[in-house]
Amino acid sequence: MSQEWVAKSVGELVLEKPSRSKVFEKVGLDYCCKGHQALGVACAEKGIELSAILQALEAQDAAAHQEEDQTWRESVATAVDHIVSTHHVFMKECMPRLDFLTQKVANVHGHEDPRLLELRRIYLQFQEETYAHLEKEERVLFPMCLALAEGKTGAAMGGCHMSVQMPVNAMMHEHENHGANLESFRRLTDEFVPPADACNSWRAMLDGLHEMEQDLHRHIHKENSWLFPTAIELEKR
Repeated sequence: MSQEWVAKSVGELVLEKPSRSKVFEKVGLDYCCKGHQALGVACAEKGIELSAILQALEAQDAAAHQEEDQTWRESVATAVDHIVSTHHVFMKECMPRLDFLTQKVANVHGHEDPRLLELRRIYLQFQEETYAHLEKEERVLFPMCLALAEGKTGAAMGGCHMSVQMPVNAMMHEHENHGANLESFRRLTDEFVPPADACNSWRAMLDGLHEMEQDLHRHIHKENSWLFPTAIELEKR
């Protein structure tokens, strides 16, 4: 069975069983922004041994007794509600805290590790872009998705004649930028591992960045792999 996974996209594998994301996160395989890549291709690009990943996926499937609730995929409406109430709320709650922590740690320890100053700079840019991204989804793209699910087009969508593909393309491009920023956070913090003498604020910052990375991976995956393709298919019909 596992050999059939080689040609499947990484995003598709996670869509089937969300707990597989744990395997990909351990080795740094992107299942959200680059979730369209076949597993074999993704492993080859990263220099990861494919057989080891297949074994790890099999072990994860065998060990996973409870999968994440998949009722969010019942409809476009349930997906939008889930993404906003779960992932958008999470981001809006965690970003102010990380804003405070990245600034505090950079101010106090930036002279010890200049990477913390770079981390702060990238975080500020990431935060600004993410707030704007969430607003565009909530005010433009998600209402279009909901209208399409109700069979509305053109004038029935408030006179909007723009194809849903346009905001989807824009959001997916911004997802790629998010992915690049997350990789920078990981690189600048030694994979979120604190130095032996790190203070509690430093450790809290790293833990918060790691938690945000994991949630954002799941968030982007749900949009790229299910919600956006579903909206595009509804428009084609």
